[in-house]
Amino acid sequence: MTKRLLLVAVFVLSLVLLIGCEVDPPEEPNDEPEWLIGRVDQPLPIDGANEGYPTGPVELAGSLIYLAHDDDYVYVYAEAEGEGWLAVGFNESGSGMDGSNMILGYYDNGNPAYRDDVGVGNTHSEAEDTAVNEFYFNRTEGETIMEFSYPMAFPDEEGYNIEQILPGESYSLIVSVHESSDDIDTRHTNFGMTVFEIEP
Repeated sequence: MTKRLLLVAVFVLSLVLLIGCEVDPPEEPNDEPEWLIGRVDQPLPIDGANEGYPTGPVELAGSLIYLAHDDDYVYVYAEAEGEGWLAVGFNESGSGMDGSNMILGYYDNGNPAYRDDVGVGNTHSEAEDTAVNEFYFNRTEGETIMEFSYPMAFPDEEGYNIEQILPGESYSLIVSVHESSDDIDTRHTNFGMTVFEIEP
């Protein structure tokens, strides 16, 4: 009898606790633009300087990222603390890394280099075709700077989720960093993502 009373008491107490506790619903992913990418009237020089970018930077993965466009090209300037590779990518809003276009900057035997990759799940693999127009990469006293221009229309048949970046539309910006390695097949040590809109 005592055992039965104990079980009833535990059941009633559990029921009271369940009824009295409100459970917050899981947060929906934020697909609203957090950042407007400004338009410029003429091409920006790809020289490792952030002058000329019309909007301030966003901070992601410990990096400062500036973006601009001129209706033909997207201009990207990124600076990060560290001694390893640095990557910036674009994707559809809410699609994460899978199907993204990612430009990875690194040193190859002491020489600045880049690779154009397609995001595959939580990894990435080299695209057969790259459309990077101009590229700059430098590392000084523990700070890495990468800048490049990229056509707003992406190469066909590479597995990207987006065919082009259109003014007035929203997209995801992805940033990955490795603090110490130039081996771009090594998993990032820092990662961040935000949503931006292209200014018409």
